[in-house]
Amino acid sequence: MLITGIKSRPVYDRLQPMAGGLRHLIVGQGSGGTAMLRLIEEMTPEQRQASTLLYSTESFSGHNHLNALRQAEAGDLQVFDSNQALIDGLRRLLGNAHMGTRLYLSGSESFIGTTMQAANAVDLNRDEVLREHSGTLVRRVWCAHCDTYTENVTHRVFTCPGCQLDLVVRDHYSRRLAAFQGIKADGEVPGEMPAAEELDT
Repeated sequence: MLITGIKSRPVYDRLQPMAGGLRHLIVGQGSGGTAMLRLIEEMTPEQRQASTLLYSTESFSGHNHLNALRQAEAGDLQVFDSNQALIDGLRRLLGNAHMGTRLYLSGSESFIGTTMQAANAVDLNRDEVLREHSGTLVRRVWCAHCDTYTENVTHRVFTCPGCQLDLVVRDHYSRRLAAFQGIKADGEVPGEMPAAEELDT
């Protein structure tokens, strides 16, 4: 379980085989490969054969478990070079999913949040999805002024690539947006900027 001072931040699970699943979609990114490999080891041979692995090699932490995943005794492995490409592939799979599908997600907080949006779009029940956080807690930030999303934000104040405003990152995580909110840093007193310290993750 992840313990932080941010009450709106999700509480994550530990990936473990879910009983009753007829098809298992095991989805990970970067350092999330560690949890994927552990999950596969804990599965029965039947569960492994009924599994599809989706893995993105895009990683803020630099961890890559692709070689080990290729050696894993599991069903089909689909590899993507970006998180967005993986999410697009997951949307297609979930669009054709049937009852009995179980979804396992592992990776950064940003990755889990955006993949959960794909799961929510097809109304997967909460007991059909497990999410395990792996790696860094860099933040995905949504700009309240221009609607731009910025990945891997590590400092309290940063410049929005969309509108070029200096934003301050608020300590509230929106599950709907799968992001923290960024607002104009000197919105209350023009020219008065908060300290640009590293985020407490």
